[in-house]
Amino acid sequence: MRRTKLRNLDPQYIRNLDILDAAEAAAYLRTSRSTLAKYRCYGGGPLFVRQSARKVLYRRSDLDLWLAGRARTSTLDVGAA
Repeated sequence: MRRTKLRNLDPQYIRNLDILDAAEAAAYLRTSRSTLAKYRCYGGGPLFVRQSARKVLYRRSDLDLWLAGRARTSTLDVGAA
């Protein structure tokens, strides 16, 4: 049986963090950790900091900036995304 670390992924708690790990960033963006991993691999995602070979961190300000850059006014507005 695999033990999982209990995490506090409550939106109120995450909103107060300045630095988020991959699970917290995924919860903040309302996406999955695997989606963030694909963005890191293929590009197009938010900026990230590689703390070590197995640890990736995100600044909340970078996540907000990335989200703002993806805002559209209609489905016809493809933008640069």
